[in-house]
Amino acid sequence: MNSGMKKLPVLLLVLMSAACGFAQKVKVGYDKSADFSRYRTYTWHAPAITQNRPLLYANVIGAIRSELQVKELVSVEKDGDLTLISRGGIDYGFGSTSGVTDDSCANCQKPLVDPMEWTGQMGPPGGGGTGLPKGTLELKFIDRATNKVVWDGTVVQKLDPDKKQQSLEKVNTAIKKLLAEFPPKK
Repeated sequence: MNSGMKKLPVLLLVLMSAACGFAQKVKVGYDKSADFSRYRTYTWHAPAITQNRPLLYANVIGAIRSELQVKELVSVEKDGDLTLISRGGIDYGFGSTSGVTDDSCANCQKPLVDPMEWTGQMGPPGGGGTGLPKGTLELKFIDRATNKVVWDGTVVQKLDPDKKQQSLEKVNTAIKKLLAEFPPKK
């Protein structure tokens, strides 16, 4: 057996490991000056639009609430320490983006624009009308007292509409992976 054939199984193992590691793509940014230990409550601003896939949407919301509850962050109807704005395409990525867009939170104030925006994003929630790429969920936590974004995270997950149970499992795993980064570790 030549040396190229001996290296093939090792190369395949490395490629398979890399493919598994990139199943969910997570990107997080946060305000390094924010004291996350003082946040105890959050208020969720639900989208003002009707969801095309209400069961999937309910699963996403339930998974996010569950992960935040484990972190001892309590959901309150109004005036939480943080405001949580979610947006993204929660359908399977076919047709239009039926998820939340940044203009769907009619009661939300735009967070203050920071010229040194640490997230690298173009604008604050409520600042535009375009949706995120298909299969993307974005969460923004805004400090209610200062009206500034203190944490922003996105996760991208490809889903298969023919494999509903597997897709639900992938959604839950993606949300866990995203919120594992919240609050940021010092």
